[in-house]
Amino acid sequence: MNKSFIFKIIGMVMLITLMSMAVSYVNGIILERQRNQENVKADIARSSAREQTVIGPVLVVPYVQGYPEVIEVNKIQKVVTRNFEGKVYLLPDELNVKGGFTNEVKSLGIYKALMYQLGGSINGQFKIPKNLGLKFEHDNTTLKIGDAYLSVGIADTRGISGKPIVNWGGQPIGFEQGSKIDALSSGINAPIKNLTSDEQIIAFDFKLNLRGTENFNFTPIAKSNTIALNSSWQSPHFYGSFLPDAATQKIDNNGFSAKWAVSSLSSNNQAVLMSMLTSGGKADNLESLSVGFVEPINVYSQADRATKYGLLFIGLTFAGFFIFEILKSLRIHPAQYTLVGLAMTLFYLLLISLAERIGFAGAYLSASAACIGLLGYYLSNVLKSKANGFIFASMLTALYGALYGILASEDNALLMGSLLVFGLLALVMIVTRKIDWYQISAKELPTNHSQYDVV
Repeated sequence: MNKSFIFKIIGMVMLITLMSMAVSYVNGIILERQRNQENVKADIARSSAREQTVIGPVLVVPYVQGYPEVIEVNKIQKVVTRNFEGKVYLLPDELNVKGGFTNEVKSLGIYKALMYQLGGSINGQFKIPKNLGLKFEHDNTTLKIGDAYLSVGIADTRGISGKPIVNWGGQPIGFEQGSKIDALSSGINAPIKNLTSDEQIIAFDFKLNLRGTENFNFTPIAKSNTIALNSSWQSPHFYGSFLPDAATQKIDNNGFSAKWAVSSLSSNNQAVLMSMLTSGGKADNLESLSVGFVEPINVYSQADRATKYGLLFIGLTFAGFFIFEILKSLRIHPAQYTLVGLAMTLFYLLLISLAERIGFAGAYLSASAACIGLLGYYLSNVLKSKANGFIFASMLTALYGALYGILASEDNALLMGSLLVFGLLALVMIVTRKIDWYQISAKELPTNHSQYDVV
């Protein structure tokens, strides 16, 4: 077997390995820029408002139970009053949330964070049982109700705009800072005075203007919950424990609208939250519905996905070079392979650096045009023909076009990638079907093109 043929194959494998290492280095740069983007998002959130989670409202009613008890002191019986202090936590019977989001992008240098402003209204009703549902274990027990308060858990109260006021049974009451419930951590509360022990139904409603970063979460805790949200943002991501009703969900060029209907029968939030409230634990394991405001194209994730095909692209290009050597009886130097591989590697560096400035689509077009133009001009001389250079540039154009189609179609990326690889393999097999590889490996590369004319 010809040693020069063996050395060429080994050299190509080594060059492909080196080029793949270079692409991995570029991928490291992309991931570093992506981390910088996430750090900037965190910095903007720290100075503005983080991702928001709303829980509540919860009605907290302090009480004192007093009952007489006969005791004996110095053989004299006396009647004393024993007092027991506690709190009753009541969850809404009905809870309705309506809201619309407006969105804005905040920038820090070239990095951005997506913010939202919720203009929402929350209303519903509490069914308060007689004597707060407490059992009297002693005769002649008295019940004294203290100053109750309505608590709403909000992850980052810095995002609250204005001072919300709750209409409690027709009485306007302003909210104050702090949820006053350990399980809810941060939030707001409204003091409720003159609550009686009679069985009653009390309606409430309040406005909530809330700013946050990228994701909004709401935790349904009532027996019956209905939530309706809308926005002009065209790329929402619905996730969490509850998805919106498919029949009412709408996403188009005008934005989105979605509705949720959650019953306590389909969620264990009430039981979990009541356990947390009475035990003093944190309400961290509650089921929530979530809306994420997603960038239509994340330049870093797209560029990262593009580099995953770097090894394939370089390998295919080198294979194409080698086939040109065979079919056109050319001698291509390893240095020329190296320069072509470096040009294809720099495509990914150009892609991410331009994408940060002009967006992914424009960056991909510019970087691929620059790479294809450079290689087409260079290969016209390497392959001894402008026609050959044009053919190779056309093949690269089809290859980069196919890659963009794969990147743009996340749902069908695997299918399209598989079809692309299969199609290219089929093309190579068809073009080289008449080549006698034993003869090529045994002799020097031919100098007469007609000797291996496979057309």
